[in-house]
Amino acid sequence: MEIVAGIDVGGTFTDVLLHHTGTGELRLAKVFSTPGRQADGLLTGLAQFDVPFADLDAVVHGTTVATNAVLERKGSRTALVTTRGFRDVLELRRRDRPTTYGLTGTYRPLVPRSLSFEVDERIDARGDVLTPLSSDSVAQVAAALRESGAESVAVCLLNSYVNDDHERTLAHELRRLLPGVEVTASYQVCPEPGEFERATTTAVNAFVRAPMSRYLDAVQDQLAEQGFARDVQVMQSNGGLIPARRGGELAVRTLLSGPAAGTVAAAAFGEAAGLQDVISCDMGGTSFDVALIPDGQPAVTAETTIDYGVPIKTPMIDITTIGAGGGSIASVDRAGILQVGPESAGSDPGPACYGRGGNRPTVTDANIVLGRIAAEQQLGTQDGFSLDREAAIEAIRTHVAEPLGLDVTAAALAIVRFANEKMANAIRMVSVDKGHDPREFALVGFGGAGPMHVAELASAVGATTVLVPPHPGALSAYGCLIADVKYDYVTAVGSDVDETTPGDVERVLSDQAELGRKTLEADGYGDQDIAVEHIAEMSFSKQLYSIRVPLGAERDGWTPARLAEEFQREYGAIYHGRNPSGTIRLISLRTVVTVKREPVEQLATATAEHPPNGERTVVFADGPHTAPVLRREALTPGQTLHGPLIVEQRDTTIVLPPATSATVHENGSLIVKVTS
Repeated sequence: MEIVAGIDVGGTFTDVLLHHTGTGELRLAKVFSTPGRQADGLLTGLAQFDVPFADLDAVVHGTTVATNAVLERKGSRTALVTTRGFRDVLELRRRDRPTTYGLTGTYRPLVPRSLSFEVDERIDARGDVLTPLSSDSVAQVAAALRESGAESVAVCLLNSYVNDDHERTLAHELRRLLPGVEVTASYQVCPEPGEFERATTTAVNAFVRAPMSRYLDAVQDQLAEQGFARDVQVMQSNGGLIPARRGGELAVRTLLSGPAAGTVAAAAFGEAAGLQDVISCDMGGTSFDVALIPDGQPAVTAETTIDYGVPIKTPMIDITTIGAGGGSIASVDRAGILQVGPESAGSDPGPACYGRGGNRPTVTDANIVLGRIAAEQQLGTQDGFSLDREAAIEAIRTHVAEPLGLDVTAAALAIVRFANEKMANAIRMVSVDKGHDPREFALVGFGGAGPMHVAELASAVGATTVLVPPHPGALSAYGCLIADVKYDYVTAVGSDVDETTPGDVERVLSDQAELGRKTLEADGYGDQDIAVEHIAEMSFSKQLYSIRVPLGAERDGWTPARLAEEFQREYGAIYHGRNPSGTIRLISLRTVVTVKREPVEQLATATAEHPPNGERTVVFADGPHTAPVLRREALTPGQTLHGPLIVEQRDTTIVLPPATSATVHENGSLIVKVTS
């Protein structure tokens, strides 16, 4: 029997799920995250199970360490080394603006211009050497870096994606001349066209590499001290796992680690319920993460923006994040207008009702005032944690109700409705804005606060079906349990399809697949476990954006005509219109190598003993209702529920508004029907 731990460290809570493969039992721990010491919360959660760490067969971890380091600008002191004449690449960006009609911005580059250095070299767009790499220039830059006190260096030379000889040599020399300084080269993390995007991706990896490595090393060491003898696995932004020892080196690939795990789990529960088209809605303590999952597969993007002016060009699940969580702070601005978020109370001090020193109202405080959360119910498994309803009332009265001239209940309802509209807009961004009708999708509500809001979000966007998984407050931890091991490889091509040959395509795909196999075998996986998928990034000539064209597992026989046919088919499926004519470009070739892990059996579990059912007054948009209160553990497969209704469990509270109904699925999920 294997024992596997899935762990998600969020901004407010750390969620741990322990799975016993022999019995199918899932055990939950939900404790406060420890800002600045995230490993502490992780170990506290694991310790609650009374299972010797030596008995754990795997520990799989989703983390926000890299994301927070970028957003808070708390990474390493990082320098950039690039081709002479291009030191301003991070400053110039794409000359965009944070708001369309704004004249100013607040952009702060990860690498200041004072830490940007140039070397003498030049390679043209065809990969031909115009100016050899100057050894004297390399030595001068190394001396300047040493004097600058740089802790990490990003190396990004012009056109290195087509010929990386100079960049390899430069990175090798800097590692030799600057012992103890981390060096990240763009050919390792982003060998693709797009000078600015390649530079900023490399800079982000260099910026977060040291803090991520320190954190993962601390987790690995502390677990090892208590008997755990295996590699910790880390969730990547692409929804796959890598060992912790690679997670630090490729830290940029973990930026959306936790949200990606939740999306993987949402897709799995959607498929189990026969819902192929779903939208994952993860509302935690600090943020709301939403992703489109058409045909059971999370949408993947080759580029996203983690912060204004900081695009990341690596494969990752296409997740949109806004500052709207249970801990989002409500306030009234100078114009007398209610605002909710993006600032969050986090876990310390947390919402006012947590009784940990916070006195500013949050969405969670509004929910407790409206009766959607009961003061006496247990949230999580943290010892000595209880809720203070009076503190929530006072915070809302002082900061929202009195400034707006409302009573406390009306102010709390306004906070919830404001937060819901922000989240509904995020759902429209990933669906309507990309040509999808949200009415044709089911919403999967999870996160500590998601099940309280997801039915109202469905009404707002016109969706009629909602799915709430069995452990919604810890679904990202569940995603860590079921995610596959995965590596992505990419090779830039940058030529017209008519100019490619089947031999060239086969050579690139074969090299990438072989590299993936060797890497996975070094991680301890057998060749028989490995699956390979090839993808072509293609576009019409002069188009800015490319599309991903699946090539399956085949690596040979890709003639220009066959590539063009697959591109036309995929283009038509995406845009549903007449395909334009013109030259087709093959931008790059990708290969994804995957090892499937043992599935976690989805079965409903019910406890023999549970608190008796009750009822309480809950306020909705149409006024107060007396709503029955049930325990999730008491529900049985096939049971039908009708709103208004409250379902409580240790990791969250589920709210079924009036005019909704729900059926309990055989795996314990609630399938909710909403009248929009």
